Amino acid sequence: MKTRFKKKKLLLLPLMAIALFSIPANAQNSSPIHIGLKAAGNFSSLSFSSEGLTSKYAPGFSAGAFARVDIARLYVQGELLYSRKTAELDAGSLGRAKASWNSIEAPVSLGYKILKTDRTSLRAYGGGVYSYVLNDHASLLGEVKTSFNAFDKSNIGYQVGVGVDLRRLTLDLRYEGSLSNLSSQFKSRPSSFQVSVGFMIF
Repeated sequence: MKTRFKKKKLLLLPLMAIALFSIPANAQNSSPIHIGLKAAGNFSSLSFSSEGLTSKYAPGFSAGAFARVDIARLYVQGELLYSRKTAELDAGSLGRAKASWNSIEAPVSLGYKILKTDRTSLRAYGGGVYSYVLNDHASLLGEVKTSFNAFDKSNIGYQVGVGVDLRRLTLDLRYEGSLSNLSSQFKSRPSSFQVSVGFMIF
């Protein structure tokens, strides 16, 4: 009898474990609020109004946290990111160099889940981005360097993108453009492509 009782207890243990793990999963699905962490790689460039200066995309990174509120198939997502962006500059006779800047970014987007199941969803979204430049650097000499030393700290931009959710994992591809100049003296506007991976803590 004791042996049979022990066997029944052993059989119940896996069932209890499955039940315990299913509780937070169900809670996650039913809750409209999600918070997570994310990291991204970005490729940035700068547009210029002056002739003789061009820019190519160069790699950077960003990392931070996000919060999402689901409203049926719609959702609103806010993020707080630390970002480093770099652009390759070609000034002709002045030579080539890199301009880089570190910033705190706060994107806010409104999205729609085009396809939605219990485990996955395909999303499209757009919104605005506020960024505050912490520091900047350009290694070109003369007027170019002087202008980049006068970066405007606050900048407003926009974003459009698509994303996929696989349970708690999120994958995003977005484009960011600027509505204001990084430097008022140089009238340069950044643009970037970003690929990110995130994980919803709950």
